[in-house]
Amino acid sequence: MRPIARAALCLNLSLLPLALAAPPALADTGPASTGTASINHPARLAGSAVARALAGAQAHHSTDDKGVAVADLPQLHSADRKFMSGAYSVAGPNQEMFTGEGYPVNEFMVFLEGGVTLTSADGTVLAVRAGDSVSIPKGWLGTWSSPGYRKFYVIYAPENPVE
Repeated sequence: MRPIARAALCLNLSLLPLALAAPPALADTGPASTGTASINHPARLAGSAVARALAGAQAHHSTDDKGVAVADLPQLHSADRKFMSGAYSVAGPNQEMFTGEGYPVNEFMVFLEGGVTLTSADGTVLAVRAGDSVSIPKGWLGTWSSPGYRKFYVIYAPENPVE
């Protein structure tokens, strides 16, 4: 079954404070097999600490296929591994086309720096900038194009665990 492509929703959150403070590592609610929690406290990441946290040893550092630096700091996984949140940055230009099965997960993002232009398969263009949030549904078809960005993200993938 192929999902129907939908336009992403964009909200301006520039007036809302991001008062989240930073955990040093990924919070994990426990093994999916038992459903038991190894922690029972909220995970926090301060907007002012994101750049430092993404540059630190706790983040996963890599480069994309064009050699652009990427940093991912997962913050929380649900016990069933279907929900994940964290911070993510891409240090330079990137573009990705989502065809076939489309965007792989349901994702909500708040852009802290930079932004992205989302061009849907039907030609609809959505520019997302620092201070904006955007929701992209699983199966979205289109092109993601960005000069670089830093964001908070929340991913929900009911069919497959997220890592």
